[in-house]
Amino acid sequence: MRQGTGHGRRRAARAGRPPGVRSAARAGAPPRRPRPPRRPRRVRPSYVAACSAALVLLAAGAGPVCAAPRSSSERDVQLVYCLDGPHRAGLVTAGVRLKVLAPGSTAIPDAVRPVVSAGRGGGGPLTLQQWAERREDDFGRACSALMAAASESPGTAAQDDGGGGWLADFLKQLPLLAAGALLTLGGQASERLSAERRQFRQQLGGDESAYRTAVHDYLAAYENDERAEHTAVRAARTALAGTLNRVPGPRARREAARAAADTLPLAQPLRGDRDGYLLDTEGRVEYAEEQRSAMEDRLRLISELNRSKLYWSWRTVRDRITRRDTAGAAV
Repeated sequence: MRQGTGHGRRRAARAGRPPGVRSAARAGAPPRRPRPPRRPRRVRPSYVAACSAALVLLAAGAGPVCAAPRSSSERDVQLVYCLDGPHRAGLVTAGVRLKVLAPGSTAIPDAVRPVVSAGRGGGGPLTLQQWAERREDDFGRACSALMAAASESPGTAAQDDGGGGWLADFLKQLPLLAAGALLTLGGQASERLSAERRQFRQQLGGDESAYRTAVHDYLAAYENDERAEHTAVRAARTALAGTLNRVPGPRARREAARAAADTLPLAQPLRGDRDGYLLDTEGRVEYAEEQRSAMEDRLRLISELNRSKLYWSWRTVRDRITRRDTAGAAV
């Protein structure tokens, strides 16, 4: 009999059928197909890449602090300096004192014995060149100590040399790199905003000049004929009003620009009568002159929109204080 999987007790008989005896229907049925084995869950490549990068960074940060990367300028300096003839004896002495070389190692004859460590056998005697190639970490540690001791300020040199290798150097330079990147981005953003403001100012000046020209031409024609064509003035006025409605902040400048757009003269053509009286040529000349003066007054206000942002910020604060005082007095 089979054991139950729940609590290790024998499975009870069902409907009077002895345990282990199959019904007739089940006995004649074909055997069940075995379930396919569950496929192992696939690990996403992104997770593998992230974990690998984290392990590489941890290994780089936790590795030996004095081992210079292969084919680096620091590694080249160590090989040239410490394997030079006058420095070989000092290199061996440094290795013995740091316990990376066994006592009895000598530079002349060229025979050193690396210290036996976990996972690495000591082996037979090696030359200094072989030791530098096979035990890069131990060689780099002894050579860095020798170079620090030979400097004018060994303590400072040792402190500077024990900063964590290329990763520590990169982290030290990271704030400067970040500051440089921010300055570059800030300069580019400032240049872009300056270019946009300059382009907008040129567009506003062009629309203003086109409107002035169209008004002067229309009023000159109106003085002689009250049915002068007004289409050019309407088009120029619409373009100038649209540009004024896109003037950027502060709030006081936007409000001044929109007020100037709404009060631009000659939204409609001038009529041939005024206050119920027909205008003759002299009356039309006088009427046209009044429109020229009103136009110049509006355009003079538009030119003030080019004042500094500091001025318009001050105007915004002043207007806000004025509105608040007015509301308080009304209450």
